[in-house]
Amino acid sequence: MRARRSKRIGFTLIELLVALAIFSLAAAMAAGTFWSVLKAWNRGGEMLEQLHYGEFAMEQLVTALRGAAWFPSKPEAFGFWLESDKASWVTSGTAFLPPDSPLRNGLHRLSVSMDSVQGERGLVVRAWPHLSEDVNENDAEAILVCPEAEEFECEWYDFDMDGWSTDWEETNSLPKLVRVTLTMKKRKDFDEELELQRLVELEVAPEIPARENRDRTTDVANDEAAAAAPAATDGNPAATNEAGGTVTLRAGEPEAEE
Repeated sequence: MRARRSKRIGFTLIELLVALAIFSLAAAMAAGTFWSVLKAWNRGGEMLEQLHYGEFAMEQLVTALRGAAWFPSKPEAFGFWLESDKASWVTSGTAFLPPDSPLRNGLHRLSVSMDSVQGERGLVVRAWPHLSEDVNENDAEAILVCPEAEEFECEWYDFDMDGWSTDWEETNSLPKLVRVTLTMKKRKDFDEELELQRLVELEVAPEIPARENRDRTTDVANDEAAAAAPAATDGNPAATNEAGGTVTLRAGEPEAEE
């Protein structure tokens, strides 16, 4: 009588290695997908945060510009000042002003520029009485309104040259049409650059002598708002909001490999 052999059930070493390789590959693919989704989620959240800061600052800028004041009886006190990254004008609005500011009750001069406050650089606003001889811009309190801003640019439309310019010499007057651009800081982990832009027509600006130029002011604003998205993005995504401005997301320059 022969003894019955028991059959032992199990896996060979090769089968275990193949299973381990398949499991590792699947785990790596799942981890890569999860990391990509997580990175996109973080990127979207940071972009929304920047857009929130930028939109707030831009809406305040537009409000202050639309409240610009100018009187022919004393034009030197109500002129528009424009430099490379700074603009100043007299306004009647309450934009950027604290709730307890006495300047909220009347006209005041507002200055918007890129500057540093307590070691932090961003969009800085100063406000002071426009007719006061004892107080000037250097005496006004600097308020950091948008620490996420990297660049600020203000341009005016030159009807004679039929284009935008930053060279403004008529400091006793106001431009009829201005374009403000606010570029947000790049995040360290992303190369995209967020840019916000608005076109603002100053209704109280002195009329341009040439009638055809006066009639073209509104047309230029509408045409620029309509053409801003396809012309200025160069393949980068952009959106046009109800205020006629654009929000552009530009990809950064690729870094050189070491």
